[in-house]
Amino acid sequence: MVKPHVILTTFPAQGHINPALQFAKNLVKNGIQVTFSTSIYAQRLMDEKKSIDNFPKGLMNFVPFSDGFDDGFDHSKDPVCYMSQLRKCGSETVKNIIINCSENGSPITCLLYSIFLPWAAEVIFLLDYYLCVRSVSTHLD
Repeated sequence: MVKPHVILTTFPAQGHINPALQFAKNLVKNGIQVTFSTSIYAQRLMDEKKSIDNFPKGLMNFVPFSDGFDDGFDHSKDPVCYMSQLRKCGSETVKNIIINCSENGSPITCLLYSIFLPWAAEVIFLLDYYLCVRSVSTHLD
């Protein structure tokens, strides 16, 4: 039997990352391997603030995806442009992360994604994974 391995993909903005991190912690506490993925820029900010230092090593990995603006984006400029680039670059990068995990002997068994990243479901569909859409909010403590 394949060991559970979740890729948790979240929108790279305040109010999205911390709840996703807390959810990831709960998954890890239950012995589930988690690959946490947000934008490269958001990951860089998390690294600078050392906000991921207290996460358990081994079952928790951080692998960022590109949103097309790896050095940041002023969201007040053109949110439509940002979301378009996020969809284009993010879907390709997340697909590659999933493929790389499989090639490295740790295949993804489940994708959890933020409602702001609907393209993630398309990635799973293209990779011929089973898709089940449901709210995880009913599973939070």
